[in-house]
Amino acid sequence: MELHVIIDNLPSGKMPQLHSEHGLCLQFSIDGQNYLVDSGASGKALENMDMLHSNGTAVPQPEDIDAVFISHGHNDHTGGLRKFIGRNTAAPIYLHNSVRGNYFFSCRPKNGIREARSIGMEQALFAEYEERFREIEGATRITEKIALIPITGSKGFATPMGNEFLFKNDLPDNFSHEVAILVEHTPGEYTVISPCTHNGILNVLECCREHPDLSGKGEIKYFVGGLHYVDYLQGCGENKEAAQIIGTATKLKELYPALKVFSGHCTCSAAGELMQSVLGENYSTFCTGATISCI
Repeated sequence: MELHVIIDNLPSGKMPQLHSEHGLCLQFSIDGQNYLVDSGASGKALENMDMLHSNGTAVPQPEDIDAVFISHGHNDHTGGLRKFIGRNTAAPIYLHNSVRGNYFFSCRPKNGIREARSIGMEQALFAEYEERFREIEGATRITEKIALIPITGSKGFATPMGNEFLFKNDLPDNFSHEVAILVEHTPGEYTVISPCTHNGILNVLECCREHPDLSGKGEIKYFVGGLHYVDYLQGCGENKEAAQIIGTATKLKELYPALKVFSGHCTCSAAGELMQSVLGENYSTFCTGATISCI
């Protein structure tokens, strides 16, 4: 299985004409079906799909996507949905049922004051395109090889410190709306796709490992997604978050010694370097236009 990074924060080094933005959109195909994971922050991801398709990359056009999986309710992952729906009139859009009717905010300090900025999905889409949405609550099988895993309940591992700036309505966000995509890319071997991993990579992996498909019968070989390590590394809490990242990477190496981690988007370069210092060649950074082979 090949997983294509349609759009990411980092620009493409090989195809400079591709758009990049603060957002993420991934695409993979399996058993003759085409899937999109998130939609980026705007319609630029769709333009990238067209360019990648025309360039001979094995990326389908938006009209040929069979289903969309939304990882959580933030607009840097859902901002391209309206334009996608305008081009693809049939593909169902799967997401957690707590995205509907809730409003998401970033409240970061500015001049000593926390200013709220809306970062949620466009709620009008639910009313305008009701028939397109498939809302899930528990683990949901999509096909024999794909399951959506809501990340509910901490498994006791650290979550990114930057979560403290993020709210759902008037309360700190507990990220119960976050969903990971579990794909059996090879019999008995799995890829976990978790675009922002607000619940923390170890908690996400443990939730996926507890799924019946994996319980003693399979192995997670690849993890693809952002890790939401950015806020403190670029501010006054640098040392504190750096220590947490090193601790998480060390535990990850202990529990999942063969796991290959591909990260980008909300994993800043300093965090990536810390992860790689522990995980070595098992850690890689992706960018717009990259192809990740899960074999």
